[in-house]
This record gives sequence, C-alpha cells and structure tokens, in this order.
Amino acid sequence: MLTVPGRPAVAILLVAVLAVCSSADAPRLSLVPVEWRVAWSAPADTGTGEPLFETPRYAVSDRAVAMATRQGTVRIHDPRTGELRRTVPSDPAPAAPVTGVWIAAGTLVVSRGTPDVAAHALTGLDLATGTTLWRRTITVSTHRPPAIGAGVYRGPRIMVTERGIVVFERPAEPFDLQALDLRTGATTARATYPRGCHLRGAATARSVTLLSFCAGDQARLASMDPRTLRPGRARLLSSLASPPAGGPPMTLTANADGFVHASVGEEDFFYGPDGRPASTASEAVRVTEPTRWSPPLFAGYYPVAAGDGALSLDSGWPLPAYLTSLDPATGRLAALPLDLPAPSVSLVGAIRDLAFVYGDGRLTAYRLGYGLSRGSARFGGVPASAWPDACALLTGRDLSVLADGYRAEPGQDDPALPNPASCDWIPPTDDGAVVSLSVEWVSPSSAAARKLFTAEAGAVKAANDVDLATRRPDFLSYTVAGTNGLHGATIVNAGPVIVRLTSTSRQAVRLLSPLLLDNLLARYQPGARAPGPVRERGWIHATDAAVHAEPVVAGGVVYAASGDGTVSALDAATGGVRWTFRTGGPVRFDHVVMDGTVFVANTSGRLMALDAATGRPRWSRRLHVAGDLAGAAGRLYVWTRSRPWSPDAEVVAIDAASGKRAWAFRPEGHVLNPSPVLAGDVVHVGSDNGMVYALAADSGAPKWRFRAGGARDRTFLARAGGVVYAASADGEVHALEADSGKARWSSEIAGSVGFRPVAAGGAVYLGSRDGTTYALNAASGTRLWSFRTEGERAGYRWGAAVASGLLYTTGVDGTLHALDAATGTVRRSFRTGAPVETSPVVAGAFVYVGSSNGDVQAFPA
Repeated sequence: MLTVPGRPAVAILLVAVLAVCSSADAPRLSLVPVEWRVAWSAPADTGTGEPLFETPRYAVSDRAVAMATRQGTVRIHDPRTGELRRTVPSDPAPAAPVTGVWIAAGTLVVSRGTPDVAAHALTGLDLATGTTLWRRTITVSTHRPPAIGAGVYRGPRIMVTERGIVVFERPAEPFDLQALDLRTGATTARATYPRGCHLRGAATARSVTLLSFCAGDQARLASMDPRTLRPGRARLLSSLASPPAGGPPMTLTANADGFVHASVGEEDFFYGPDGRPASTASEAVRVTEPTRWSPPLFAGYYPVAAGDGALSLDSGWPLPAYLTSLDPATGRLAALPLDLPAPSVSLVGAIRDLAFVYGDGRLTAYRLGYGLSRGSARFGGVPASAWPDACALLTGRDLSVLADGYRAEPGQDDPALPNPASCDWIPPTDDGAVVSLSVEWVSPSSAAARKLFTAEAGAVKAANDVDLATRRPDFLSYTVAGTNGLHGATIVNAGPVIVRLTSTSRQAVRLLSPLLLDNLLARYQPGARAPGPVRERGWIHATDAAVHAEPVVAGGVVYAASGDGTVSALDAATGGVRWTFRTGGPVRFDHVVMDGTVFVANTSGRLMALDAATGRPRWSRRLHVAGDLAGAAGRLYVWTRSRPWSPDAEVVAIDAASGKRAWAFRPEGHVLNPSPVLAGDVVHVGSDNGMVYALAADSGAPKWRFRAGGARDRTFLARAGGVVYAASADGEVHALEADSGKARWSSEIAGSVGFRPVAAGGAVYLGSRDGTTYALNAASGTRLWSFRTEGERAGYRWGAAVASGLLYTTGVDGTLHALDAATGTVRRSFRTGAPVETSPVVAGAFVYVGSSNGDVQAFPA
C-alpha cells in the first residue's frame, strides 16, 4: 500500500511563515532546511541488495524510481508522487532473481543471477517504454578468497553511469574491467588494473571513482572514464600516515552529483564534483544546521568529533538516523534526522529536494522541508531545554530495590544540552551491578516518538532475545550478547521521550524498568497508568548468562545453573528464589540432585557438592569435568580430562558423600566429544569412536561393548527398562540388551543424530541436527512419524520430554512445541523469547527450560 501524507497544513504554515518574513516591520529572515518530511512510502521486500556484490535493489533518478521485488519483477514509480507507472515482468529464461537495478540517461539496467555463479544476465531497457534495448551475459567477480598478499577489490561489481557501464570481473588481482555501452550493451573497452593494490569503487552520474592503496605507495583517489576506462584526474591522500602491510581499512561513498567521501584508516576526506577537496575531516566535523544543501552522501548516526578531533560516523547516539550532506560552500557536514532508527536505515539515492531511504521494510521518499531555524539539528529542532536530566529519571529510592547507597554519575554529553543525556548509577559495593540510563531522543510530538520507538522495537525484536516476562506496549526489555557476556536492556517510550536502560544484571533491568516507566508517565502523561505485563500462567527467572544445563526438579524445587557459574534453587510453582550460590566458573554441563545434595561442575576445573536445602558447600574437589554428570546409588559418574584441552578422556566414578575417586575407565583412542553416561546397575558409556561400553558399577570393569556407528561417529544413549537405545551421528539406531549388549533390532533415520534420544511410552524419540524429530517403535525400530521445524540456528540443541501423552521438544525455530506423542501432531507451541538451550523437563503442572538469553522458564504443561 502506498501512503502519502496530506499537505494543506504544511502549505498554509509555509505561506504564513513567508508572510511574516516579508512583513515590512519584521526582520529579514531566510528560510533554511529544517526537517525531512515523508512524501510517499511503498513496501519493499528485497532489502537493500546483496552485500556479496554490493548491487542495489533500488534505483533513483529525476524521471523514475525502480524497485526490484522477490518475484523477479521491477516496479517503476514516479519519484515525486510514488505513483506506480509500470511493472517490468520477470525474465522467463533463465529464471534467476534480480540482483541489481540502475537508472541512467533514460535507461533501466537490470542484472539477474545467483550469488555463487559468476555469470549474470544484464539487460538494458528503455525507461520510458519498457522496451528491451539489449541483453547479454557478463562475468562478475565473486568473493572467492584471493591469494595471500594479493590485492583485493571490495566494492560494487557493476557500476552504471550516464556515460557507460563498468564491470569488475575479478575480486582479486589481476583486476579485469570491462566497459559497456549504456544503450547497446556492446563492449567499448577492456582494461587490467595494476597489481598489488587494494581497491574500492563508486559511481557518480558521469564517472567512476576508485580509491586505491598500492604497495609502497600512498592512498590515491582517481577518476575513470566509464566508456574508455582511461584514468582521469588523480589525487594522493597525502595526510595519511603510513598504513600497515596489507593496506588500511577503506570505504568510498559518492552521490550522483559527484560529491565524494573517502575513509582510509582513521582519516576521512571529502571532495566536490570538480575533484577539489571540499574540507578536511576537522573542518567537516563542525556539523551545522544546513543553510545550503547538496544531495545526502550517507545515512547513519550524527557525525561528531572524536576525542582526538577526528570524525566519528558511528557514535551510536542519539537514536534517529540522519541524512548527512556536504555544504558545497563551506565543506562542512550538515545533518537532519529522520523518523527511523539509525542501524536499520540505508540511503538509496537523492534528487533535488528528495531523498529515498530504505528502512523498516519500506522505501520512503523524504522531501526536504524549509522553515526558520529552530535550534541544533542534532536534536531534531527540539529546544535543548526540553531534554530531561537523565539522572532525574530514576531516584535513589528506585535503586533501593537493588541495594541502598547507589549514586548517580552524570555522563559527558553534548555541551549544547543543559542537562546530561546519560547517567550511570554506581553500586555501593564492587560486586553490585552498574545501571546506565540514556535519553535516546526527544521528538517534537508524542506521535513522532511513538513511530520511532515502534521502528526501534521492531529492530530489537529481530536482532535480540526479548524478555517475555515484561511485555508491555510502551517498553521492550531484551538481552544483548556482548563480548563480556549477556546484559539486559529496556527501551521505553512515554510522551515525546524515548529512554534506554541497560545493566550487566538482567534482574536489575527487570526490576527497574517498570519504575522508570512510571516516572516518565508521571512527567509526560500525568494520570496515565502503565498497563501490566502480558503474561500467561507460569514464570520466568532471569539469570545473567545463557542456561546450558538442564534444570532439575526435585521436592518442589527447580535447581538451575547458568553460564556465569550461578546455581539457583527456585520454587517450582512460583519461580521465587530460595538460594543462590556462585561456583566461581561457567557451568555448561548438566548437574545432578541426589540424596539431598546438588552436584555441579564448572569449566574452571571444580566439582562441588551443595546442600540442596541451603546451597551451602558440603565438599569441593579439583577435577576437569568434560561432560554432563550422572548419578545413581551414592555415586557420580562423569567424563574427565587431565587438562582442559587434553584429547585423552576417561570416565570416573566418585563417591557422592566424600568426593573421593572410586574407579576410572579410559576407552581406546582420543575422545574429543564425550557423550553422557547412563548410570544404574550397569554403567553405559557412549563415545565419539562409534562404540558403546557397559561397565560394572562397583568396579568399572568392562562387561561388553558394541559398535553402534563409524570410527568417528559420536554415539548417544537412552535406557528404558532392560534396553539401551544407541544412536550414532550417521543416523544408525540400535536397541541393545542392557546386561549383555545383544542387539534386538537396528534401524536408521535420514538425518544426522546429534543429541541424546528419549525412550518413553513404547517409543524412542530422536533429534537430528536439521531440526527434525523422529519417533520409532521401541519394540521393532519401525518409524512411526517425523516432525520438522524450519529455520537455521548455529548451536541448535534438540531435547525432548514425554508426559501425559505429549512430547515436548525444542525446534530449530527457537520454539518449544508440544506434540501428540503417538502421531507427532502439534498440540501447542510456546514462545520462549530466545532459543531454548536445554532439554525440556516436565514435572507436575509445568514444563521447564533454559534459554540462550539466561531465562529459566516454566510453561503450563
């Protein structure tokens, strides 16, 4: 659907402003650009283009806007109104997707192909009539790794100008270039660029610009004739310090009018259409409210001066995207905000007073609005006095929900603001969590803030794990995976203000977010009450690291361990915390609860026994545990290594009361990926050499062994009664008598098994790495049904549990599914907010799982 906002109010306002400015008694004031207003908007389903080729999916000119679609067609719109003029049909042969569109000199150029094939079909069409002018096959460079030390080209593979088309045919030296005639598609020139160079390219309306760094030379900016491939003017970027071997990071941006931005290493350079330097970075960084306007060069965060005076184009604050232009007279950058968040916006092109932006799944045309200057462009024309003091949005009383004694530290923000836009709340003790608050934006109206908040919330949902325990329409809590682990964040909207709260403690964010929202509503919407969180029966407990260990439910308590080494005892019905204990290292393997004791191992080489009622340690010993714990009859069984990364592993039996070692068993060869141990009257062990071993529980002496898979296949085990079910990575499944190892049957599934089977209710359930669940008859091995989930996720972990005729299983789509155990039919699916990392555990009225964002969740069973 096309949307075009009404214009009468804008026109009346502009007439009034002009009348005031022309009054005999009024001072002479000139109108300047003050904002970008939406002219029209249309759905766009292909993103901004394939990064592999850097080819655009949208093209802009004074005469038309072209938009590629997933169906292989190209829509042609009027650039000023958005009206659909025609649709260029998809190519019947070959049936390949559109990989790029361009408009130049009345010609529409369309490329079709696939990312991993160098041959692409290039077609030229008359823009006015849609008539095909020419069609030919070209070779475009793919991103195959270049030879070590070779020069590399990283830029658009196809560049279209009014004077011709330039194609880079190879990604690494020798760089073969071909020039094509725009109206006939005929080859007009071929050339090879010198060796030993790293290149970036960009097209203007009439030329191609190349940014190069060649061995033993300085960075160079040069033009090239797109018809003859002859080099034009060149300029050394002489202020560049000697870069390291291999060349510095380089980027190159140009607009149709010929304005150029080159970035080499830490330095930025700006040039006008005549090739002359427009400014140095230190001059350009003095961003002003534009008095003159050139078509924007890029969209992103507001350009600011870094600490050393250099230009920073990725400051990360404030929230909106800015269209940044170069003042043609002064060389300074000029930027005005949009109504979309910076990370999700791309500038497609610009003409006269229109800029075309892709963001939030739409292509939007923004018209430059003129008026009287209203203040700093960085703050969207809102007076600086309207920005609240970030430290006043939370109080010491609010922070007391974490601990007494928190103190506020105002941030060092833009000096144009009278109040700090950010604030850190410092805990009274070193082990407390720092809480940070940032005023992301203050809009001219509540409606404008709501639009920006909605777009940012959508981007957050797509990129991060959402906290389902705090779902409200006016704030969104989520988890961010950083280099130092997980941290929590909430983005909040009240009235015209958008605020972001962050902390290394997700629990702190969860407790403070409603208080922050209440404070903002009291300030900007007096009398309004925040709606309660949307939740279903069950509970969610937030930890501060991913939960990899399967929860254990015993005696009405859920014992959970998180990746930061914290063991928590939670009330099984409410999720209330009974106790917590820090082990001193990450916990990744399943723990055991047995005889009133919690046994847990961390990756720092420590095995511990904790009192299940209080969490107090009973004993601790040094041991490099390499797999999930198993326990039975007063003993623990676990894979261990002499050193954390040793290829040699052994199964060790440990006395549960004292922590003393009872016996050990080492299989032949290296064991890099040990499988969990089955503990009982006979101890069964899987390995990664295709073998299953049965050991005497009292001595560890081998009783039998069975080859369940290939010499390098990992085997996974499950036991039901007197039968052990062994599945190997190659898809083989065997039913073995637990005492003798005799095979009752053998079967096979289509997928690669990578997880422990589940045997219950006369069936054996298995999970493959592609997200498929298989059910086999436990007596015969006959396949009963299969259920596949769609998606793609690194580190996917399948798990299952059976109760009351339902099989609860995790999918590669990050969802928990309840299936009919007999038929595989989906009965219900549960949103978890983040991918499930553990096998489900069913106990009483709930299903318990642990997630990648650190949540332990209880769903109604």
